[in-house]
Amino acid sequence: MNKKGFGKFESLTMLVVIIALLAGGLYLILGMSDKTKYETMNKSSLNFVNAVQGSDEAFLTYRSYYLAQAIEEGLIKKISSPFSKEDCDLYESKVDYDSPNYLVTLKCGDYLMKERNSKDNGYKVYKVGEWKDTKEGTNDDTRVVYSCDNCGVEGYYEEAVFVYLYNKANSKSLNYLDDVKKEATVTSKEQYRTMELAFEK
Repeated sequence: MNKKGFGKFESLTMLVVIIALLAGGLYLILGMSDKTKYETMNKSSLNFVNAVQGSDEAFLTYRSYYLAQAIEEGLIKKISSPFSKEDCDLYESKVDYDSPNYLVTLKCGDYLMKERNSKDNGYKVYKVGEWKDTKEGTNDDTRVVYSCDNCGVEGYYEEAVFVYLYNKANSKSLNYLDDVKKEATVTSKEQYRTMELAFEK
């Protein structure tokens, strides 16, 4: 026992308690930090919807309107990812118009908010893997993507954004995929990625 009346066991016990309290406090801080990031993503998604739903040009041909298009039209600025120093994806982030609802998809790094109804209070955020041409799990996210040979479009994209990029690369104003197919050799394929729930409100 030391001069203050504490033995080694009591001192060790107090040290363990202090470490436990610090660890618990750190856990709460980190948890709140993550929750703040998800809420920031949610607010960004709603800002995206609000920016495009009043546009006369947004949904003339396709039900999907992508972040890249909205930025080019001056409707919104790039959206910063709350999870990293990068911006949210220009060609996966989009607003779908499914009358009377607007469904927003926002992809920021490894995190995805998929088809969030702007009228609902609740939302889900998923952690996703990279797109691949083969399945890796049972909860895969799936899409069909398009590209063309020697047409100015590099890589594969979803239909609406592929037509947009083709028009941009070739100074065209085509409306639909079939229009592109009349003047370019278009290829398509399915892609898959893993997707698991990261947060739900």
